Amino acid sequence: MSNNALFVDAVRAQPQELALVHSAVTRDLKRARMAEWMPGETVAVVAMGASSHTGNAFVTVLSKAGFRAVNLTASDVLLAADGFQPADHYVVVSESGRSPETIEAARGLTVGRRIGISNFPQAQIGEVIDSPLGLGGFNDSPVYTIGYTATLLAYALLLDRLAIVPAGPEVEQIPAIVEGALNAFDSIAESVSRFVGEADAIDVIGRGTSFASAAETALLIREGLRIPSGSYETFQYLHGPMESAAPGTVLIIFGDGRELTVPDSVVDSGVRVILVTAAPESAIPSAGHANLTIVPLDPGLDGFVRPIVEIVFSQLLLAHAMGRKPFPIEEFIYEQHDTKVEEMDVGREA
Repeated sequence: MSNNALFVDAVRAQPQELALVHSAVTRDLKRARMAEWMPGETVAVVAMGASSHTGNAFVTVLSKAGFRAVNLTASDVLLAADGFQPADHYVVVSESGRSPETIEAARGLTVGRRIGISNFPQAQIGEVIDSPLGLGGFNDSPVYTIGYTATLLAYALLLDRLAIVPAGPEVEQIPAIVEGALNAFDSIAESVSRFVGEADAIDVIGRGTSFASAAETALLIREGLRIPSGSYETFQYLHGPMESAAPGTVLIIFGDGRELTVPDSVVDSGVRVILVTAAPESAIPSAGHANLTIVPLDPGLDGFVRPIVEIVFSQLLLAHAMGRKPFPIEEFIYEQHDTKVEEMDVGREA
């Protein structure tokens, strides 16, 4: 198993890789034996890092379908009393299959109720899950790219298989949609990367499934560009965190609601704003302001497809901004030896 692909190569490879992910997850779903999720039961995502951010989208989609869902940080689950079960069903996510907190948390969860999503379900994660959904064993970048979008795709296929949220034809088209997004966003991502790469700080906000995009974008920026960044749910941002925004700050916004008027508060103060939205320009009061860049989305995007497309923009933004940094995105300063258990010799699935 490996995650040593170049960031740019991994971003550009997503259309092809997601087609393979679709096949791999569909295959595993056909042979999986999963307990039925009943109305009134609670479903929990258990994960760490970027995988946790995908959980924000999962919870939103399930909530809209009338299912109670929570996104749990695996290390927090480890603090619970012995035998405590925070949910009735679990979706355990670890792209590497080697996240120690996730593995240990899953070990104490209800046997028979643990669905696992991993790029390498043959790794140690396989010891603590009951229904493995393998993403296919692709080679990802050190700053995860394919794994993030692949997990969102796996969620869509899982909820369709459980007859909770129909996948819809757009899920089948995700590889083509991602390819279109890579082409459509490339120029605008390059343009805004000029000031993003030189920012003093970057705030990222969004709501619902777009909060997943905000959280993951902030992580990409901190991990890849080494710029202080933070993510907030849209309305939480208005309750104080935006007070630190100043010239030198970049604000990235995902959304079509209150998000459309957030730029009004900051663009005159010198804050550069990037608004990623499906709303028409006529609905954006600050449209045309020199400090506001609008990134248009297809208004038909829904469910897990929208956060997939949103994060593709962020990935491209990072890819272009890296050209303005004196270090490669694949090089980390701080090595943490306890964030992965020892690697096993497993390869790509057939």
